Amino acid sequence: MGRKHLSHKKGEESKIIEDKSEQNDDNELIVINLLTAPGDVDLNGMREMVGWFCLLGAVTMIVAFVEMFNFSFSARRQSRRIRLKLFKQILRQDVPWFDQQSLGDLITKLTANIDHIETGIGERLGRFVQNAAMFISCFVCAFLYNWKIALVGLSAAPLIVLAFSVMGLTMSNFAIQEQKAYSKANNVASEVFNSIKTVFAFIGQENEKQRYSSQLGAAAKVSFLKNVMLGFGIGLIGGSIFASAGLTFWFGVKEGIENGVESGTIVSVVLAFIVGSIALGLVLPEFSYFTRATAAASNTYWIIERVPEIDKEESGTKLDIMHGDIEFRNVSFSYPMRPDVMTLKNLSMKIGAGQTIAIVGPSGSGKSTVIQLLQRFYDPSEGQVLIDGHDIREFDLKWMRLQFGVVSQEPVLFAATVKENIELGREGATFEEIETAAKLADAHDFIIKMQEEYETMIGEGGGGMSGGQKQRLAIARALLRNPRILLLDEATSALDTHSERAVQDALDRAGVGRTVIMVAHRLTTVRNADRILVVDRGVVKESGTHDELVALNGIYAHMLSTQEKKKETEDSESEPEQGVEREQSPKQKGVWKRTTRDPETESAVSSSNASSMSLVMFANKNALGRAFMLNKPEFPLFFLGLFISLISGVIQPIYAILYSEMFKIFTLPNDQKMSRTVFIASMMAVLGLIRLVTQLGSNAALGWAGAKLTQRTRSLLFNAIIKQEPGWFDEVANQPGVLTARLATEVSSLETVTGAQLGTIMESICLVIASIVITFKYSWQLTLVNLCFLPIVVASSALQMKNLRSVMSIREVAGSQVVQEALSAEKTVFAFGLENHFYNKFVAKSDSGSRERVMDAVLNGFVHAAANGLSYFQTAASFYVGSVLMRNGTLDVLAVFRTFSAFNFGAQGITRVAALTPDFKKAGDKIASVFQTLDRETRLDATEGDYPTEPLSGSIVFKNVYFRYPTRKHVKVLRKFNYTVQAGNSVALVGASGCGKSTILQLVQRLYDVNPHGPGSGIFIDGHDIRTLAPNWIRQQISVVSQEPNLFDLSIRENIAYGDNSREVSMEEIIEAAKEANVHEFVEGLPEGYETSVGARGSQLSGGQKQRIAIARALIRKPKLLLLDEATSALDNESERIVQAALDEAMAKGGRTSLVVAHRLTTVENCDVIVVLQEGQECEIGSPEGLMAAKGIYYQLHNVDAAVKPH
Repeated sequence: MGRKHLSHKKGEESKIIEDKSEQNDDNELIVINLLTAPGDVDLNGMREMVGWFCLLGAVTMIVAFVEMFNFSFSARRQSRRIRLKLFKQILRQDVPWFDQQSLGDLITKLTANIDHIETGIGERLGRFVQNAAMFISCFVCAFLYNWKIALVGLSAAPLIVLAFSVMGLTMSNFAIQEQKAYSKANNVASEVFNSIKTVFAFIGQENEKQRYSSQLGAAAKVSFLKNVMLGFGIGLIGGSIFASAGLTFWFGVKEGIENGVESGTIVSVVLAFIVGSIALGLVLPEFSYFTRATAAASNTYWIIERVPEIDKEESGTKLDIMHGDIEFRNVSFSYPMRPDVMTLKNLSMKIGAGQTIAIVGPSGSGKSTVIQLLQRFYDPSEGQVLIDGHDIREFDLKWMRLQFGVVSQEPVLFAATVKENIELGREGATFEEIETAAKLADAHDFIIKMQEEYETMIGEGGGGMSGGQKQRLAIARALLRNPRILLLDEATSALDTHSERAVQDALDRAGVGRTVIMVAHRLTTVRNADRILVVDRGVVKESGTHDELVALNGIYAHMLSTQEKKKETEDSESEPEQGVEREQSPKQKGVWKRTTRDPETESAVSSSNASSMSLVMFANKNALGRAFMLNKPEFPLFFLGLFISLISGVIQPIYAILYSEMFKIFTLPNDQKMSRTVFIASMMAVLGLIRLVTQLGSNAALGWAGAKLTQRTRSLLFNAIIKQEPGWFDEVANQPGVLTARLATEVSSLETVTGAQLGTIMESICLVIASIVITFKYSWQLTLVNLCFLPIVVASSALQMKNLRSVMSIREVAGSQVVQEALSAEKTVFAFGLENHFYNKFVAKSDSGSRERVMDAVLNGFVHAAANGLSYFQTAASFYVGSVLMRNGTLDVLAVFRTFSAFNFGAQGITRVAALTPDFKKAGDKIASVFQTLDRETRLDATEGDYPTEPLSGSIVFKNVYFRYPTRKHVKVLRKFNYTVQAGNSVALVGASGCGKSTILQLVQRLYDVNPHGPGSGIFIDGHDIRTLAPNWIRQQISVVSQEPNLFDLSIRENIAYGDNSREVSMEEIIEAAKEANVHEFVEGLPEGYETSVGARGSQLSGGQKQRIAIARALIRKPKLLLLDEATSALDNESERIVQAALDEAMAKGGRTSLVVAHRLTTVENCDVIVVLQEGQECEIGSPEGLMAAKGIYYQLHNVDAAVKPH
């Protein structure tokens, strides 16, 4: 507010000098006396004015510090509160809402969007308010001096209002479109990072690059249009002000001649407009930040304000004791994303308290839907679900879910210790209770063989653990709760036969005294159920006990017969046709015996980001320079934009010279005054037009260059990430949530220092240089006085650049990982009532770094105080020294005012540059981190290596193979594994969970390289050492079906075609593969058929449907080598029979080599050879018949399997 006194004080200065003339009534002679009688300058009066300026400067510095400190600190605190509130509200939403959201979009809202809001309500809002207040104050002062002249100055108001209105409407719309495009791109990135091994397996990197880049292309176009509109708006406003100032000056002189208005009044009014225009010029660059913040806020607050239809926060009925009587009464249901497909049709059933009910049926029949409706993830379309006679919609939802224990088909674990993962079943449980639950789940034995036992860290999603180990921990978590109702959705599908029997017994014991609902494909797990419901196409077709349903000889009996036939085939033990190779098995120690926390993992997120924040100074300084070099294809436009900005920068000093000319005009006779005034006013109007054209041209040229730079850098970072070896993604610091957040925030920082912003920087620098040159021309003495203040501003800015922390700090990257974990497994979070757990974790990550927030605010306050307050001291020094030089006759008043005016405009450039120093610091830190990733040499380049020309026969030799995962170097997963796979053979790998079966499949794909262990050791394909072959060539020969199918948010057609990214896959081939995988009939029944979207992570499909589409994807390639990792574990018996037959046929086609990992021995009975693994070594090798005859480990596994089959 102090600057509003500037024109008033200058008016008084001219009055002081004017009072010394002896002809006060003649305005012309006043100015003549100023120019011809410098010795009469009143130094005492000038000293008084200098004192006022110094006082204003001191007050301004204090006020500016308080202003910027408060805005900076409050913005950081507000953004933290908004981020926490948003995360809490996201966790409050219901499952149908999550079905329509993408994980990448939600992460963007919690990271980049909140950053934009923080920018819009922080330092830039403070500058906006300050300069807006200065602008308004100047106009108020102008009206107080002479309302007529001031009213003429408002002639540009309609154009300014129009420009602001157009900018407000278009920029906000463009900002929203831009954020939507980036959200879609981030969703692609999140999908890819979460399914990176699937992408590698099917060589989908190029496909994903194009998918990601296409979304960025849309964002770049919108960003360009946004910059063009911003340039037009700023140019129109600036040009209008220039022209109106000329018009005001002309009218003021006219009023002076015709109506005797004093020259001091005219100067004060015009000067008020000049200072006001400078203030407006400082306001306009902030406009783009506010529109971006507004768009981000609108994209955020609708979630904060949304009340879900199924609201966990609503209070409801809480029973003293839940007995567990369940009734489905005429329930019909269709998923919100597929309203035309009725999943349940008029379903009615009653389950008595304490009963164990099994639900069986084909994949997609509605079994898992029953479990989800019971947890009230969805509400029925029609009918009621009742517990103990109460409609579940009446219950307090959080309380109700606490009565359930849930084990889902795809177990979800979190990045925490084993103990903490189990404890999530009931927070606050004692260690003894946790250990008891682990023993019940048959998990205790493998846990205590880990390096740190229950304190061993596991990665996100249970990374590094076998499927069976993850499933047992999930069961332990559910059992710890001691629930009234136990919901088991394929709870033992991922277990080996021995573990399944032990865990099933434990579940049977755990079910005593509570209601149990089991969803199962494997009928061996449901024979002891009190009642079995057979569901098909959403309708209960049969109901009864095992014996009753067998006697009924219906659907259940047929399913059972199919399973028993497979058993009988396996049970017919003939004499062995080939020998059995056996090795003495060492005492079983368990694959996790030496598992430990990697010292780097314990605080991996923090340490990795601390490392990225502590980059070598050289790299940090040169990061922006390297980034600009990425703009090379746009260099013609880039340099054109800089040249136009240079012209725009020169305009303002020229304008200052024209402005100072008005002092000379008052010395001219009346007949010359008007002609000279018309010339100056006309030149001001011309400069206004040039200002409009240059601003528009600069924004267009640099805006396009900047948009392409951002697009290119994002693409390069994404490409660099998916080029890294799989082991890199295993590190906690490179988990999907962190990587997605980096893409969302790190590259976006470039927008603050490139593109149109770079034009502002060039214009400001040019303005400063031109101003200094002009001031040296008129008075080198005054120039040196003014330059004395420059180092202080530069030094304070440098201090800020050195110490300012990046907004994307350690706490936020770590917080992104919490977000990734919670939102990618929302059903598990809701089922166990973990919303507060993850919210508190997020709060803890957000609360770290409070001291840094205070220091940032203090530094911002100092820089802002220096930039604003010093200008008053500079002005005081200029006028005092100027008055001395005038008194000595060294300078005249015109030179003093020309020097002052030029430097005043130059100070505007310095202020702009000082305001951008935080942006340079943030951008420098973030882009340095980007280049750190770009510069990283992958340890396993998928394109490097030999590409043999001869066809692959399929022979694989494992010779003394040792292997440890890079993130678990203390754990020997494979130890001296030896085996030769003959070309064309189908080989099954069996053994306990965690024995290394799936690891062998990953090594064959060369997702990892074996650990060197002496000459001749390694894996050899067709005689070639696998380490000499290009991974992409190897993977091109292979198709994979993994235990947990990863589908992309694409259509079913696109997901199946993903199996072969080397060519355009025809629709006929897709249909053929779908038929082979027994999924064609289901797909054809969907309203959109093969064009149906499967949703994020295949959320719109059942587990069995996802698995069959994954099998179709594998078959589309017609591979030389087929890898099946529990390929049919999620299928019902009928689907399994059909798909297994298709897989058997696929394995037998054209001499194809197959490696099969299985727990269910029925799926490997047709394999040529079975390899039994134990503790990472082969223990038995032979045909199924030979191994049965040898009565070793395989025989024992088989007998366990046979023992649990129904009789």
